Amino acid sequence: MVCIRKRFFNSNRLLLAPFGLWPGEETIFTRFQATLLCSFLIGSIVFQLSRLFIAECNFDFITRIFSYMSLFVMFTSLSVVLWIHMETMKYLFDQLQYIYDRLKDRNEIAIYDKYGYIGNHITTTIITLVVCGLCGTSVILYYWPFIFDIIVSKNESYAIHTMQFVSEYFNVSEKYCVLLFMHWTASGTIGLIAFTGAGTMVLSYFQHICGMFEIASYRIEQAMAIELLHNFHIKNGIVICRKMICAIDIQRQAMELATHFITSMEGPVFVMVITTVLSMTCNLFRLFQIESPMERMIEILFHLWAVFFILVILFLANYVGQEVIDHSNHVYIITYNVSWYLAPLHIQKLILFLLERSHKIFTLSAGGLFTASIECFVTLVKVSMSYFTFMYSIQ
Repeated sequence: MVCIRKRFFNSNRLLLAPFGLWPGEETIFTRFQATLLCSFLIGSIVFQLSRLFIAECNFDFITRIFSYMSLFVMFTSLSVVLWIHMETMKYLFDQLQYIYDRLKDRNEIAIYDKYGYIGNHITTTIITLVVCGLCGTSVILYYWPFIFDIIVSKNESYAIHTMQFVSEYFNVSEKYCVLLFMHWTASGTIGLIAFTGAGTMVLSYFQHICGMFEIASYRIEQAMAIELLHNFHIKNGIVICRKMICAIDIQRQAMELATHFITSMEGPVFVMVITTVLSMTCNLFRLFQIESPMERMIEILFHLWAVFFILVILFLANYVGQEVIDHSNHVYIITYNVSWYLAPLHIQKLILFLLERSHKIFTLSAGGLFTASIECFVTLVKVSMSYFTFMYSIQ
């Protein structure tokens, strides 16, 4: 028996297991690991938020705090949600395994494997990019100031500007800057790794959902094959009915698994959407507030990286939603285009039932306000730009 977790989700397991966030391996030790991770990330957010109550606040300081803290909120929220809903994710994985084990047709198994490998390929690509990004960021944060000192000679080191940036951000004495800087980068790196593992797992999960919709389309095509309809007799009628019932069943299972996930994560997804819009707005605003670009190169690069990172997250999340919509609609299109008019009346009634069920657009919606799609991606980017324009105009 093929284990889909090992076959298609192994990369996600490698990222999440060290933090105790991998579904299906819950022990006392993994609970301790997950608790330690979430406490560490939440503590980092609380510390950054505490600056608003300790330091003297103004609009510039608040936007600076939120531009960084919002990213930590994104990392932490997905890790905490996965920790809380560990049993839900285990149940969903078990359902995917159950559906895969029931597939007997080679073509259906090939379709499922195709989408599983697509999800695995997406995961591998994203993880590779994140690792390269972390290596590049480490070089920029720890070595760039010294390299810049060699390239552009000045009376004072660019490393001093890095420590001044940390001192201004946390509003603390410079003697604590090194420790705070190390804690800040460590929590950001750990949060990003956990976020990448959880996020790519969700992307792969919905690729499996798309594969189930594709199998439903394949079963409808096979059920309404021309040779079965032209040589129709009682035996062929039974075969057609069975195949149509199987198509309806796997379509129903795909919808239920997608809906179950969204229903369980509806509140956190809503919070994450608001956080991404806020983060993108604040980072864009801070990017245009920097007066000495050469002296604040690290800050500029950070804000540019943050805006790019948020755009990628928004696009991938909405792209997956669009994929689910397209594959769900494809079932309707296939059903409409088959030679249903050649089938007997009782089979035509079954097709009408499937058409009635499929003509309603199936979407991934959070709270009825955000529906994952390319259109939603464009809307969220427009909203972020509108808030940024408003903030920039009233400064």
